[in-house]
Amino acid sequence: MPIQPITQTMWAEILKIQAEAYSAIEPESLEVLQSKWQQSPDCCFAYLGERSWLEEKSELEEQGGQEKRNILGYLLAHAWHGETPPKLYQTLPEGSHGPTLFLHDLALSKRAAGRGVGSQMVTHLLDTTISSGFKKILLVSVQDSVPFWQKHGFVEMTDQQASESYGEDAKVMMRAL
Repeated sequence: MPIQPITQTMWAEILKIQAEAYSAIEPESLEVLQSKWQQSPDCCFAYLGERSWLEEKSELEEQGGQEKRNILGYLLAHAWHGETPPKLYQTLPEGSHGPTLFLHDLALSKRAAGRGVGSQMVTHLLDTTISSGFKKILLVSVQDSVPFWQKHGFVEMTDQQASESYGEDAKVMMRAL
């Protein structure tokens, strides 16, 4: 299956995808991203693209024997305790576990365009989340992504305001489970 749990060896590629995917907001640090993963590792995934045997051999030689995983996208989600989304650029505070799953980040490489990778990752998260006991998923839509999230059953929460750290036109959205 191309969707796999995030492991420690994937972070260099994840940081590259984050920098590639976000033009309207500053990328977050490795420490901040890993705090989400460490809190809820079962809700954090990477989408691995297929490579030919020759590509793998060539990359292993270029990397000095270190495997590159060909990550096309990643999704970070974590347990959260409230209706107000956490701010960007901050590690998760102690005691922030709760009945809500906050979908912190879904970012895709340009190499994933048109493949349905984002939708597959959201579906995988929904399948995982239903058995985890969460009551709802909360997210902040950025970079004009509201229509994508609406296709997946998320609705805008007009009574909630996203932190300024998410940029202009950020929308808080929710999906009941």
